[in-house]
Amino acid sequence: MQKQEFTKQDLTLFKNKIAGWQEAYIDRLNKEYIELLSEDAKPSVKFWKLDERIKEDRKKTGVLLEMNRSPFFII
Repeated sequence: MQKQEFTKQDLTLFKNKIAGWQEAYIDRLNKEYIELLSEDAKPSVKFWKLDERIKEDRKKTGVLLEMNRSPFFII
C-alpha cells in the first residue's frame, strides 16, 4: 500500500468539514432512533434495544473522532 502525503491545507479543509459531517451523521442516527422508538413493541423492549444501539453507535468514527495529523491518512 502506497502512503499518501497530505498537506496542511488538506488537514485544514478536513477539520473545517468534519463538524458538519458529524452533525449530519448524528441527525441520521437520531431519525433511526425515532423509528426504533415508534415500533409496535413493549416500552421496555424499545428502551433496551435503543440502549444497545446507542452503545454501538457511540464507538463509530462518525460520532467520535480524535484529530491527530499522524494517523490522518487512516481517517
